[in-house]
Amino acid sequence: MALVAFMSVPGLLLGLIVFSVLDHLGWWAHRRFRLPWRRDDTGRPVSSVAVGELSAFFQGTHRNQIDQRASSLMMRDDETDGAPPRTRIDLNNGSAVIRLPPEER
Repeated sequence: MALVAFMSVPGLLLGLIVFSVLDHLGWWAHRRFRLPWRRDDTGRPVSSVAVGELSAFFQGTHRNQIDQRASSLMMRDDETDGAPPRTRIDLNNGSAVIRLPPEER
């Protein structure tokens, strides 16, 4: 009977809410008592990932947003774009170099 209840959308939502509460209680207990069986996770809790995927299931545009966020995290962000550097700040030496672009005639 429990399997049939969790196969419906309200049952799935109730299950995710219960799972979210248990997950947050586990995070609280780990921060307070340093439980040896829980790892130190720096990312999002598992319950928020599950709720995000459920939201993406019902809203198609949210799936595109999640995919865009994942691809932008994997792309490399270079400081220079292939052009010669115009500004360079060296905090160790306390110097800054600023080059003005050449004037066009």
